[in-house]
Amino acid sequence: MSFRRKTYPEVSEQLLTTLLGGVAGEAHPYPPPGGRGPARYALLAGPAAEITSVYGLAGGVSQAFARGADYALSGDGAALEWKDSARPDPGSVFEVNYLRRGQSPRVNDLYPGSVVRTLLEAVALETAGLYAQMQAVYDAGFIATATGSALDHVVALLGIERIVAGRNSTTLEFRRLPTTRGEIAIVAGTRVLTADGAIEYETLDELILADGQPSGRVAARDLVADNDGVPAGALTLLAKPIAGIEGVSNPAPSSRLDQDETDAELRLRARSFLAGAERGTPGAIVAAIARQGLRGEVSEPGPGRIAVLIHDAAITPQQQARLEFEVDQARPAGVAVEWNYGPAPVPVDLELRLVTAPGLIEADLKRIQAEVRGRVEDYFARLPLKSSGSVAKLTGLALGVAGTEDLSFVAATAGGANVLDMAGGKLNLEGMVTQLGALTLVDNALPTQLHLTVRYPNNAGIPDRATIQTALEQAAAYINTLTTAQPPAAEPLRTLTFGRMARALPLPGLPAATLAEVDAGPGPLPTAADYAPYTVQFAYTRASGLSLVQDSEAAPTLTLAAGERLAVASVNVLVKPKAGP
Repeated sequence: MSFRRKTYPEVSEQLLTTLLGGVAGEAHPYPPPGGRGPARYALLAGPAAEITSVYGLAGGVSQAFARGADYALSGDGAALEWKDSARPDPGSVFEVNYLRRGQSPRVNDLYPGSVVRTLLEAVALETAGLYAQMQAVYDAGFIATATGSALDHVVALLGIERIVAGRNSTTLEFRRLPTTRGEIAIVAGTRVLTADGAIEYETLDELILADGQPSGRVAARDLVADNDGVPAGALTLLAKPIAGIEGVSNPAPSSRLDQDETDAELRLRARSFLAGAERGTPGAIVAAIARQGLRGEVSEPGPGRIAVLIHDAAITPQQQARLEFEVDQARPAGVAVEWNYGPAPVPVDLELRLVTAPGLIEADLKRIQAEVRGRVEDYFARLPLKSSGSVAKLTGLALGVAGTEDLSFVAATAGGANVLDMAGGKLNLEGMVTQLGALTLVDNALPTQLHLTVRYPNNAGIPDRATIQTALEQAAAYINTLTTAQPPAAEPLRTLTFGRMARALPLPGLPAATLAEVDAGPGPLPTAADYAPYTVQFAYTRASGLSLVQDSEAAPTLTLAAGERLAVASVNVLVKPKAGP
């Protein structure tokens, strides 16, 4: 339920308009459902001779809009027309007071000091006082606006009590791991214990360690009122590990608080509790949406209402039911949810080149690539909607993986358009709802593996495996010169098709050529039927684990990224199983 306090001038004007036979408090939603607020609003009981006043919310505050500056009566008297000045808050309701044309006043004894005017003003004053009391009652029900004992009652619903003077407090210092990069957030309410776990403190404010900042300090307080104080260096154990934090301690001994917890501190602690419980906050609702593999925006158009915009209008009814159930579980009690569905996010395709330390074994190289891939995916999952991406942060995340020496950006596109701005150090994604699309991560030390299988019947010539492997390795070496050249060859030359690769295979009775000769002499490429009775299958496996199989000209092609290398992993020559009984 939304509430707007009416002040004495507004109440008195509405009463005065009513006594004059006009229309008082005619309500109009702004904007109306389904679109942006129009400049013209038809008056329900028009035409009007005069609009006496307009009241509504602007900037979250109840106020009177200025006649002539903010609004005007249309020439035909049938509508209120908003000007390009102050307008009501979206999602709010404004009220119009006006006198109708040809309406005779019911009372004409309304001059100041008259009996009617005096009674009207007395009623208006008392009514405005009731509105003020209702506003105080309304504010007392929310963490953000309640104060004093009212705030104590609200947070008591969460099992939280205001901390009084006399409890021990100290300052905690959090230290960053030297190998980590990026910003580290330590939320208010983070718990730190003594080594034996007997005494537990919680932080009183949020601490942000900027990229490169080695340590930071924040105030903390004992959770138990009658505990003894702790000496310097006693608080060293994190209740929950924090990624990127090497350790924590209190540089000075604790001391007694000399005043009760303030309203601001109590609100902060209550909000941290809700965030930790993953319920009742916009963050919890966004997390519920993310668990369904979707991206969405959460806004609060007014008290007691939450608007959710899902950036995917093509989800199935089953997905929609699961989504709405999860959000319903995460929303605060008594809060209504308004659902809207929009276009799907724009995929951001990245092509990155990774440089790892020399001498690492294949297992370590794959682990490094998997960790870097995971960090990039997590970065985009957490990237705020309609904000640009940071090249420096992505590079820092990659360099934070042990064994990584460098990360460079080859290409970045969103919806097919180039968004890579190396000079500005960012991905130009402002105003776009995005998600990570294809991530191509190339490490020269970890090539794409090629597995070839050739099958032949018993009545055909036996292919020479050694000759085939030599020809295939020559083809791979030629392809590697195209991908690692500076600049790399054009995309068609880095694209591997069935016909192009099969043309390089020396099979009995069939013509063969090097890939360089194939590329130099354009002509029709062979098909699977041209190699009968032999069958040829190429299987490519990238470091990410993705595989692609080509066994005919209809199979999908593989385009190698700039810097990506190809290595022959195996060549198998097998007899076809005999058909029939």
